[in-house]
Amino acid sequence: MAAASVILSAGPGSAGALANARSAPAGITSVPLAQNDADTQKVVDWWTPDRLKRASSYAPQTSAANPGSTPAPSATAAPSRAAAAKVPGKAAAMSTAAAQAGRTATAPATTTTVSGVVPPKAASKTVNSRNVNLPPTVGKVFFRNGTTEYWCSASSVHSKYGNVVATAGHCAYDVKNGKPVEYWIFIPSYADGKTPYGIYVGHTLYLNDTYSATGDFDFDYAFVTVHRGYKWDPDYDASGIQKKDVKGLPMYKRVGTGLLEKNVGGQGFAWNKGYTVAAYAFGYPAGQHPNGTRPFDGRTMESCLTRATKKISSPKWELNGGVMFRGCAFTAGASGGPWVIKYSQLRRIGYLNGVNSLTWDLDGDGRYDGVSSPYFDKATYLVYSYASRQKTA
Repeated sequence: MAAASVILSAGPGSAGALANARSAPAGITSVPLAQNDADTQKVVDWWTPDRLKRASSYAPQTSAANPGSTPAPSATAAPSRAAAAKVPGKAAAMSTAAAQAGRTATAPATTTTVSGVVPPKAASKTVNSRNVNLPPTVGKVFFRNGTTEYWCSASSVHSKYGNVVATAGHCAYDVKNGKPVEYWIFIPSYADGKTPYGIYVGHTLYLNDTYSATGDFDFDYAFVTVHRGYKWDPDYDASGIQKKDVKGLPMYKRVGTGLLEKNVGGQGFAWNKGYTVAAYAFGYPAGQHPNGTRPFDGRTMESCLTRATKKISSPKWELNGGVMFRGCAFTAGASGGPWVIKYSQLRRIGYLNGVNSLTWDLDGDGRYDGVSSPYFDKATYLVYSYASRQKTA
């Protein structure tokens, strides 16, 4: 639900779309992002402090959802000049064989239960914040697709090497053009331009094969491994005055911040927990409701709480087994934000069991009042598990 416009049109990619995808187990698509020093430096150079501030201060446009129970994706275009959202039509129908492959890929030998959990990990320390009950693991994702900059929401999730971010598939991969987005970064605990725990450049993107091939929203999730973080500190001269460049703009220096999970912790991971669960949803909504009202500005994290979710479907989005979170008025910009079950407000961690994917106007009053997520099942676990074992530094 990244704020205002959708980044992709669901549909099959081109024949050579995944030519650069790395070899991965059946059912998983692995796509390189910025893996070497040169590519990483390009991303660092692109997201200057000034560009990040501009990307979060725009007035986003939101695709108008039809009244009733018609959902809309929740991704937001960063600049005010962003084109109107493209609303995916009926995605290309995937074959029964493909659907089965996505749902029944063989699990690792150590996974023998139908459902399960991977425990969370708390951060060694966290910075002071007024929002003491909000998780430092949640933040904003910034990226570019074509000539337009966008942003979404996301969260750190526990992994062997402390380097995995969970978000929505449409916040990292352009199905229409069969390629990943560019200049992908994650900023945990983002707040009005501030980056208290640093900026993390995407290393490799992991998706379910069905999503990368068809854009089926039953598989609208992604896991991204990231490099060690950095932040921009003011660069001062010997007199203690901040340096300026030839254009008179303030100068900054890059300072390393270390591993993502060491800084903010990582949510646990839970799968096959059923369609009726109590959960918190987090994200950075900013887009308009269908009626044109805009209650959020995307500058700070928002949350929703429900005592019970339910099953939902939508043929338009190829969504057969989604999970509905009623009563949440998130708008575009919240896409990719986590659904956390068994959340501890004291430790600010729990178990990731969904991601914001589609927003819904359930009663047709022109305001979104629901958000849905793909169901986290064994297929989801396989993608997460594979990503969680990949080292980036």
